[in-house]
Amino acid sequence: MKHYLVDTNVIIDLLLNREGADAAAALLDGAEKGEFKLSLCALSYTNIYYSLRKYLSHEERINCLTQIGEVLLLSPVDGNVITAALHSGWSDFEDAVQYCSAVYAGISDGIVTRNEKDFVLSKIPIIQPSEFVK
Repeated sequence: MKHYLVDTNVIIDLLLNREGADAAAALLDGAEKGEFKLSLCALSYTNIYYSLRKYLSHEERINCLTQIGEVLLLSPVDGNVITAALHSGWSDFEDAVQYCSAVYAGISDGIVTRNEKDFVLSKIPIIQPSEFVK
């Protein structure tokens, strides 16, 4: 079964109903139906929680993250991932951590992001969320 890592911004798009929310919803729907595996980097949970602070209460953010966790697998972050990200040569540390987390978790089918330029150094294929709507 194919296994993808979903970038933080895709989940934020969904939760804030921003442009791309429909594609993100289709992506999660496919994972929920068992069409493929979908993981979220452990780092993304804190970044999503923080990003939503202006829009949702603490309880609402915890509820959203709990629901996301019921559908998505967790791509862990440990010392190996952080060390690899620090020495990866990527200009954006958060993206480097997500990428290295995917590598260490054995996720090789794709990283789903709307920001392809942020993952230009990725050896894992980059896929737009809209590809899952088709």
